[in-house]
Amino acid sequence: MEIRSVAVLGSGRLGRGIAECAASNGLDVTLFTQGPEGKNAPKEIEASLDHKLAKWGITEPEKRLTLSRITYSSDLKELKQVNLVVDATVDDLYHKQELLRTADRLCGPDVVFISTSSTLTVSKLAKGIARSQSLVGLHFIQPVTAVPVCELTQGAETSDDAVKTAADFGHRLGKTVYSLYESPGLVNTRSLMALVNEAAYMIDEATAEASDAEEIIRGSWGMNQGPLEMADRIGLDVVLGWMEQLHKELGSRFAPCPLIRRYVRNGYLGVKSGRGFLAYNKDGYVKDGAEEDLH
Repeated sequence: MEIRSVAVLGSGRLGRGIAECAASNGLDVTLFTQGPEGKNAPKEIEASLDHKLAKWGITEPEKRLTLSRITYSSDLKELKQVNLVVDATVDDLYHKQELLRTADRLCGPDVVFISTSSTLTVSKLAKGIARSQSLVGLHFIQPVTAVPVCELTQGAETSDDAVKTAADFGHRLGKTVYSLYESPGLVNTRSLMALVNEAAYMIDEATAEASDAEEIIRGSWGMNQGPLEMADRIGLDVVLGWMEQLHKELGSRFAPCPLIRRYVRNGYLGVKSGRGFLAYNKDGYVKDGAEEDLH
């Protein structure tokens, strides 16, 4: 199936990244928005493009062309106009199944559904919709516009045509697509959560300050971002949800560190709140010398 128009459900960081990446690669995108994140989505996407523009990554005409390809809507009836649906909403089984059932009723018979979840399997999500053969997992890794890989999975009933469509979409966005056996967390999330959790335990046990642990891991392994900044950019509330899901599916090794629960309870959610494992300025960059005791 030729992909021409894409609906992205969810206007958080993941959804915005997918929408920007798709539009930058010539696809028409409808980004479905709700709540405060939805209101800020156009501004956030333009700011992301401005950041690329400032670094000579794109030209001003390319920025304008990308923005012209993205429309925003809160009316799900507009799903009737697209031929690919990407669900980038929060990893909640009931919420996702309800949303997919709605899309199932509204979309044309040939539309393929993509789930970006890494902790909820395709087979589990597919139980909630009639066209289970059309649901594919394609996990994009944040920041979507910068990470060159994604993880593809299929459920027990997923058709070969749907898998090909999802893979083609990933390739169209410039990604190397790796096909994996469906398993909670896949490769990226599962390994990252283990690293974040262990780093949190080291901080909670006073082995190291958060900023020192971040720099040691980043410098040792040649990472642009260490696990603590990655977790802060994802959102510690999201990270906690992923860990709880992995704990449920895979056992005690993924039991969240109590420090992460305390941070979330106290509103230290990462970049979006200005404070998580590390502190951030209003532009979302790590502050220097802002360490304080939140243990």
